Amino acid sequence: MKRAVAFISSTESEESLNLLFLFEGKLGKKLKEMGYEVIDASVDAMAFADEVKDRGVEEVLLVAVKRRGREPGFYLYKPARIVSDNYTLAKLATATLTGYLDVDALLEGLPAFAPELLDKITVLECEPPCGDWERAIMEALGEG
Repeated sequence: MKRAVAFISSTESEESLNLLFLFEGKLGKKLKEMGYEVIDASVDAMAFADEVKDRGVEEVLLVAVKRRGREPGFYLYKPARIVSDNYTLAKLATATLTGYLDVDALLEGLPAFAPELLDKITVLECEPPCGDWERAIMEALGEG
């Protein structure tokens, strides 16, 4: 089974921007050596869907930083399917298509372009301040 670790990095917070450096550095190299695809998901939902499909990935761990007012730490979850009608799909896709780099925008936009991908994704989200990303990622992958 081909697996990937995808990350969303933005300038919204230093913690989020640091994901780019982490995945372009030693952690990204380590994951590739372990056989994982590493995907920069700091794009719109349509581009992300195309990247996952082009690489033939069957399972994705999506890594992101998101402030939701929770206790600081890491949260692992499966995204919910929120597809209802075409009008709702179009509204949900708007944020991702306007360049808003956010885990919610990406997940909400996916049903408009590749609803089947939601079943392949597990999200590892950090409520800042973030701790040891490498440990959290390896545990989420079942490698830790």
